[in-house]
Amino acid sequence: MEQVPAYCRKDILIAGVGNILFGDDGFGPEVIDYLKNHYSIPENIFLADAGTGIRKILFTITLSEIRPKVIVIIDAVDKGKKPGEIFDILLDELPVEKIDDFSIHQVPSSNLLKELQDFCNVTVIIKACQIESIPETIQSGLSEPLKKAVPALAKNIAEEYF
Repeated sequence: MEQVPAYCRKDILIAGVGNILFGDDGFGPEVIDYLKNHYSIPENIFLADAGTGIRKILFTITLSEIRPKVIVIIDAVDKGKKPGEIFDILLDELPVEKIDDFSIHQVPSSNLLKELQDFCNVTVIIKACQIESIPETIQSGLSEPLKKAVPALAKNIAEEYF
């Protein structure tokens, strides 16, 4: 049991994904950081700043005999909405334009999420925030609309899961 990662042993895994070195793409990790610093985290929840390493976590969960019941993914996407707008995305609605980067939207990450949901009885929820922009070169820090969205999404998650 000790060899099974803690994120497999908790009822709920909340994972912030994205690269903090590329502006608004770092939204997911920022939300996780905010939750850790502003909320008391219940024992049955594991918060993960997954950064760009979500595939390894999802692969481990897929192979594990012990899994969370719910996985909440927090990510920044471009769906043509108002920058900073928060919304849920169904797995089948993942934006095609992010397929080529190293985000949650890249195969095999999206395939692993679908497998966890369809075959492993894990509920998968994707909480997204509309980006303002993602720079093509390294530039850390969120845009103003996403900075404002961080506490709003954290509050939403805390109210729903804590």
